[in-house]
Amino acid sequence: MLQKLDNFFGITRLGSNFRIEIFAGLSTFLSLSYIFVVNPAILSAAGISTSAIFFATVVGSVATTLLMGLWARLPFAVAPGLEMNAYVAYVVVGVMGFTWQGALGAVFWSGVLTVILSFTPLRVNIVKAIPDKLKSGLAAAVGVFLILIALKVSGILAYEGIQVQGIGSITSNEAIVFFAGLVFVAILKYFKVRGAVMLSIIGAAIVAHFIGLTQAFEPIKLSKDMFAATFALDWKIIFDPKIWSVIIVLFILDFYGSIAKFIGLTRSTSITDETGNVPRLKEGLIVDGAGTVIGAATGTSNLIAYVESAVGIGEGGRTGLVAVVVAVLMSLFIFLTPLINLIPVAATTGALFFVGAMLFPWKDIKNYSWIDKIAVLAMIVVTVWTFGLDKAMFAGFAAFVGLFILTGKWKDLNAYLVGSTLILLLSIILSK
Repeated sequence: MLQKLDNFFGITRLGSNFRIEIFAGLSTFLSLSYIFVVNPAILSAAGISTSAIFFATVVGSVATTLLMGLWARLPFAVAPGLEMNAYVAYVVVGVMGFTWQGALGAVFWSGVLTVILSFTPLRVNIVKAIPDKLKSGLAAAVGVFLILIALKVSGILAYEGIQVQGIGSITSNEAIVFFAGLVFVAILKYFKVRGAVMLSIIGAAIVAHFIGLTQAFEPIKLSKDMFAATFALDWKIIFDPKIWSVIIVLFILDFYGSIAKFIGLTRSTSITDETGNVPRLKEGLIVDGAGTVIGAATGTSNLIAYVESAVGIGEGGRTGLVAVVVAVLMSLFIFLTPLINLIPVAATTGALFFVGAMLFPWKDIKNYSWIDKIAVLAMIVVTVWTFGLDKAMFAGFAAFVGLFILTGKWKDLNAYLVGSTLILLLSIILSK
């Protein structure tokens, strides 16, 4: 039985084992479990009941993460994206005035568009068309994104919305837990302790409880209200021209955001093949799009490949078994809620920071041309400035394309890269 599972997932072939995969799945789950509390809190501002969003978050995440593990066989967890749910709740419903049913309809059609295009060679060709150095830059941008999440949650960086306002507090309880977790993971990694990331999270959680940093979340009780948003989306909203810009923005955020994560998180790991590409990438991208369709049908915003999957990958997870472990734990979330409360969100920040730093292409930078360095720097700066991977991609692509044109190398540019740059620019314009 175990040999069949090994062959199915390719565990030994990719240099992993069952213990590593299970530890990696648990680590990823602990790192993203906050979304089951945060997503209902954000989307409830759109008028959807909290219990309905909670149900949709669990069911949609479990179904899509299982697909990612069993069909795409990749170590990515899938759950509602924070950049998406905030846009839906505060802009589409709050500012533009659409009903939450109409907003979910827009989410649904953006997912349908993503799935259709993922079945074509287009999305994979876009990934392959991104120059190797820019792929390293995307890994760096994803790393910075993880670091920013860690510093924001720990309160070390002060934010107003998505804008950095300055240094926060380095003596708060959250900051103390961050430093404790960072020290734990660094020491454990130095001594090559298996499960270092997960153990550091548990260690940081113990510190959090000793200093009185706890969080309370009342388990949501099973009721008919949990199904209030299931299949409640407005399917006909697509015939309203006013929603088209919303569909395009959601589509581009999902389409390119996941490309950034698939590239950034697998870079320099055994997940990629000898050419640097991700096997079964097409299947992974299809699942990513299907997740949005499933999420909209159950009652939540776009489901995306989660950047916190980096924690499990950093733990050594390499196969779809990681995603299966995450999905099983997600399915038990209603019953695990009291246990999850033992792991404050701040307890994951040290691990997130460490994993983010490890994504930097430290060894590759010396081989970059000056154009590559400027493009990668643009990605990093814009990630810090906007807290958005899609905007970071645009900055890096635009810098790369612009400098190639200015230096007379425009004939070396490929259509997919130029087209992607223009599409990302369109998304930024429409989201204003």
